[in-house]
Amino acid sequence: MNAPSPILKTAHQTKMAKGKGKHPRPSVLLLFLGGSVIDSRGRRGDLVRKPKDIEPWLAQMSEMDIIADTTGHFIGPGTGAIGLAEWAGVAKAIEAHYAGYDGFVVVHQLETIEAAAEALSLMLDGLEKPVVLVGSWLHTRQERSLGRTLVVPGAQEFGAKASFINAVQVAVSDAAEVLVVFGSTIFRGHGLHSTADPQPTLTGRVLGKIDFGIRLFGAQIKRAKRAFRIRAQYETNVAMVEYVPGLTVEQVVGQATGRKGLFFSLAPALQGGAAMLPSLASSLRGLPIAVFGLTGRVGRLPSSLLVLADQTRTAALIHFLWALGQAANQSALRKLLLAPTDR
Repeated sequence: MNAPSPILKTAHQTKMAKGKGKHPRPSVLLLFLGGSVIDSRGRRGDLVRKPKDIEPWLAQMSEMDIIADTTGHFIGPGTGAIGLAEWAGVAKAIEAHYAGYDGFVVVHQLETIEAAAEALSLMLDGLEKPVVLVGSWLHTRQERSLGRTLVVPGAQEFGAKASFINAVQVAVSDAAEVLVVFGSTIFRGHGLHSTADPQPTLTGRVLGKIDFGIRLFGAQIKRAKRAFRIRAQYETNVAMVEYVPGLTVEQVVGQATGRKGLFFSLAPALQGGAAMLPSLASSLRGLPIAVFGLTGRVGRLPSSLLVLADQTRTAALIHFLWALGQAANQSALRKLLLAPTDR
């Protein structure tokens, strides 16, 4: 991952900042990690690949100046793999600049925005202000050459620039949690679900809509004085096993030996794998085992198993890795993992 850039501000914004006087305007920090395409023609300022691209990008987004003073911070280009290290970088950048801004916008690729929203929802504890994820559904020439030409349903009536402007509006709203702006819809970051089949779309807990303004539906966490901290430690030395017919306890134990945890998942049509859970718990005594996808009644299970429900597989896995990174013992792990996170 590239080193973070310094904060960049357009000349127009600098002039406005000098004239704030006694009534300062809201300020928003944009953190770039892909998903920044304004126009797919590839002109200068249409895409942020490097820190030096931020200033011309902001110059094309001067409409945001009507809402707030916006500045930019480079996390990464958003190409290739994006994962826990990059999201921890976002969290640490927010921590470093937390006192200086009224809200934060994370410009992020759409392909992994579900996982990013879940990870940041867990890492950013005690938020007093909004952290808003948003991404463009437009593609560069290179991406289009690879066949990526899908248009996001429900967002095509908005230009890409409108999505970024909407995100800045939400970043200065009264909300105080991790949110995702998708077209005109505001989602809660926790519990988001994305799919690219047959076209990219997002579903989850809707907290509001954006039309001529922002309409929040009353269930969001609001700005208040709280003790903010980041909890960015993750334990990634975990075996991830998906049950298939014929899989044996011995094979699973072999994969889990030497690991810090086991994430065991079952498909809805393959609940027969639940029969091996008592033997797994006995064979891997003391190893945290998270079970995802368990449906129906399967009899009494060992209390050491951590059954995850009411979330997507992506969210459950990220939650398990995060809880393992925080917990000092099995009791603390259970409390972190099974406590309600949809506030």
